[in-house]
This record gives sequence, C-alpha cells and structure tokens, in this order.
Amino acid sequence: MNMTTMTVSIENNADVNYIAAMVSKINGVAKVKMQNEPERIYGLPYTHKERMVAISSAEEDILAGRVYSNEDVRALFPNL
Repeated sequence: MNMTTMTVSIENNADVNYIAAMVSKINGVAKVKMQNEPERIYGLPYTHKERMVAISSAEEDILAGRVYSNEDVRALFPNL
C-alpha cells in the first residue's frame, strides 16, 4: 500500500479542528495528526520531565513499601 503524507499550514488556529475533522472524513485518509498536539495516552507521562517525576514517585513508593503484587491488585479490583 502506498502512503503519502501531506502537511498543511493554517494561519487561523480557530479553524484547525474543523479542517482536521473534514479531512478525516475524506475517503482514503488513514490518519489525521495535529502537529502541535502530540498523541498521548491519558495518565501516562509523556515529556522527559513527566517521566522523571513518575520514576521518582515510583522509587519513593518502593522504598516506603507501597507495593502490591499482581494477585493483590486483582483481588482488590476483580473487574480489571
């Protein structure tokens, strides 16, 4: 399958979401990605600073004994 990437520069930021929604409806468009909005998974650290904070927090939890086994978590939250 041949894929082509197209870059569009838009001066009026108010129109960006509308244009992206319209482009995504065009037959054959596989993905529309906003350059100023990186893809993120909610709750996961994204930037280097966020990752370093998350690692430090996890290390503090481990040192303080705030750790749970997979079995303990599944017992507390059986619907996971």
